[in-house]
Amino acid sequence: MSQDFTKRLSIVVRGDLPTWQALNAVAHISAYVGNKIGSSFGTEEYFVTQDNVNHPRNSQYPFIVLKASSDQMRGFIDDVRKSELLYLGFIREMIETTDDAEIEKILAKKIDADIEYLGIGVFGTHEEVKTLTKKFSLWK
Repeated sequence: MSQDFTKRLSIVVRGDLPTWQALNAVAHISAYVGNKIGSSFGTEEYFVTQDNVNHPRNSQYPFIVLKASSDQMRGFIDDVRKSELLYLGFIREMIETTDDAEIEKILAKKIDADIEYLGIGVFGTHEEVKTLTKKFSLWK
């Protein structure tokens, strides 16, 4: 089975973040989307070497990491929500605490406009995601 290029995951990360925060956002968004995609995530279970060693396969879908300014993130999350595609907005509170109950309490006291997005990942058809993310540059 070959890779499926009809769908993709694009992750838009703030370009002003320390590297560890950007990588943390990418990792969590990728894990979330991979979990939600489920069994269609991969093509088969393993690649096998000549000497019969198994190497787990990666995703069959392209994963693209893009860069945005903090100002661009608010408009992007609004566009992603309107698209109704699978997404995860990785917010400041997700990196500052490891306790979901604490995040719930913090967010219960905020309005949505005050949420600080570190990264936003969106999964869908190649064309839908490309249209949503065309204004962002590749992370280099």
